[in-house]
Amino acid sequence: MDVKFINPFLDGAAEVIKTMAFMDAVAGKPYLKKDDAARGDVSGIIGITGDATGSLAISFSEPCIWGIVGSMLGETYEETTQEVLDAAGELTNMISGVARTNLEKMGLQVYAAIPSVVFGKDHTIRHILQSPSIVIPFSTSSGEFVVDVCIRTTDAQAKSKENYQVINRRTADLLSQQPPQTAPKPLPAKADPIIPEPVQQVEEPQDNKSRRDLLKEALDKMIEARHTIQKRLSSEPFMPRDERKKLNAKVTQYDKKIRQMKLDLTAIEVLSKLTQEDLDNPTIKKHYQHY
Repeated sequence: MDVKFINPFLDGAAEVIKTMAFMDAVAGKPYLKKDDAARGDVSGIIGITGDATGSLAISFSEPCIWGIVGSMLGETYEETTQEVLDAAGELTNMISGVARTNLEKMGLQVYAAIPSVVFGKDHTIRHILQSPSIVIPFSTSSGEFVVDVCIRTTDAQAKSKENYQVINRRTADLLSQQPPQTAPKPLPAKADPIIPEPVQQVEEPQDNKSRRDLLKEALDKMIEARHTIQKRLSSEPFMPRDERKKLNAKVTQYDKKIRQMKLDLTAIEVLSKLTQEDLDNPTIKKHYQHY
């Protein structure tokens, strides 16, 4: 395996995790793996051919993939659901896409298959080349994952997309696809979802709705809007960088407002449990921890 293939996959993993999950993925020291044992509990695997031939596997520990997907979707995961498995496959596809784009900048035309996902303790990964692979360990705030890559330069006579049933499309082509001339008339384009601006304040109660109810409705709408942006970021890995940066900034803005609104709701709920006497004559009980 040529060491020049390492950096594109290393950079791809760090970029995708940072962009999609807002986490820093810190690379460790690469090492040679001579067995088929996976180094994680959930693995996304994808074949690569063209000027470079081989396969890529991204193996996550369960806590790591739960934390990454939770950060991507704004949810909390404590088990490996179908949604988590789907996200693992999509992350593998994105990392492969960034790596292949970097390889193309080196003058290599590469193609990729559709990723598959394997889940379970002590599962195995058999690379296409059936030879030792290079493993690059990464650590995140949620746990560890590894990039397990086995790839080499393809012999001229072996450059055929049929060899590994891959999609014969260059990564760069995905950015500028044109419909075939004989294609049927396309359906009207679906408009992008309207993303509301963060709610700045809650209106005074109307129609017998309490301030708590209005705040809860506004919070639900904001969370839904955040999910809409996050799903778009997940489904469009080749989105222009400037647009992705703006959407990530919007998500950060939503996160701050959501935290504030949750605190406001908590305060309202606490106040609702106080009696009028508590409000008229507030007292603070002394405690040794009150410095």
